[in-house]
Amino acid sequence: MRILPRRSKVVGALRVLRMKLGHLLRGTPHPAPVGRPDYYSRELDSSLFIRDAAGLPVRQCVSPGYTEDYPREVALRCRDRYGVYPLNFSFPTGQVSSISSEHRPHFLSTTYPGAPHSFSNWEDYLEEYRGSYFALSTKKGGWDTFRHLEILFSGAIPLVPTLGGSHPFALAHYPKKLLTSVLDSQMREGPALPDDQTREFLATWAKNHLTTQAMAQYLVDVSGLSPKRVLFVDKSLASRTDYLSAFTFIGLSEVLGSALVAAFEPAYLFDDFTGDTSRFYGKGFGYTRVITRSLRSQESLSADAPTSELIDMASSASAIVVGNYDANLETVGDLLAGGIPPGKIVCVLGSDLPPDRSLLRDIRRSGMTFFVREFAS
Repeated sequence: MRILPRRSKVVGALRVLRMKLGHLLRGTPHPAPVGRPDYYSRELDSSLFIRDAAGLPVRQCVSPGYTEDYPREVALRCRDRYGVYPLNFSFPTGQVSSISSEHRPHFLSTTYPGAPHSFSNWEDYLEEYRGSYFALSTKKGGWDTFRHLEILFSGAIPLVPTLGGSHPFALAHYPKKLLTSVLDSQMREGPALPDDQTREFLATWAKNHLTTQAMAQYLVDVSGLSPKRVLFVDKSLASRTDYLSAFTFIGLSEVLGSALVAAFEPAYLFDDFTGDTSRFYGKGFGYTRVITRSLRSQESLSADAPTSELIDMASSASAIVVGNYDANLETVGDLLAGGIPPGKIVCVLGSDLPPDRSLLRDIRRSGMTFFVREFAS
């Protein structure tokens, strides 16, 4: 019997209630209340809200030979414990630019969660980070946010309060020990600028582990999927952004090239898209129009295509990657019912909601490979 893993309805109901309570306490249903910068800024010690970097001392945060837990080793420990692999948001490789080592005018960026901004251009938005050594970035719906990446790839350091208390497998691809110790030293010893070695370590780590290409290569390698012809399935992504699904598709297109086929094409991710990208989540910053048009598939289906056509495509694929399992649960059920072997299917759980025990139990029994973004603390 084929097993289709599902979340516990009871646990799901309790989490919805907890989410509603959070809405009540925040006074808004949004994870980062716009116009309420105090909601998140209160998590950072007031002594660190310094704008001018001039005159501040330089502090060494990384000693020679410093190391962090290698993400793939963390992934194997996670698989052994939970039967799933951790996966995080990533930064589109083509958007990575060189980072200047020159002095920056600002200690802390004024762009942080909850603070409204009027940027209509992503480059203008990033310039604020590029002129700062540090930026506040907090847990919102989950620990994993694109803001962490925007800060790191701008050459700044994200200050993430309470990161040290996060789940061991949350943000598994980040240098968590270093990010935690940097904030601790700022709180304990007072404001100071990071030394060049610390900045270089973080820049190198980001390029090696946090680009879309690096993350997708990790997914391909640890899952053991056959890369000959990979079918990417996410019906909802064609019209509605899911960050992890979008970044996974972008990365797989960089790693696999024309061997990646989108069952349902997310047109706005390709560089010849002519529509309004500002209507997408986060104004479309960072992820729209990043894949070369030459990688468009001529085989993509329409959203209302019969299930039999999807099963035919899946049957001829060497592997199937489901970009958003929660949104495509029934589609995965159709694939299994249509005779697609579960061992060919790789599923991504990108929700803010961590998998509950019932879901993790079924995942182990399903025969499919799962990647998970968030873990219950």
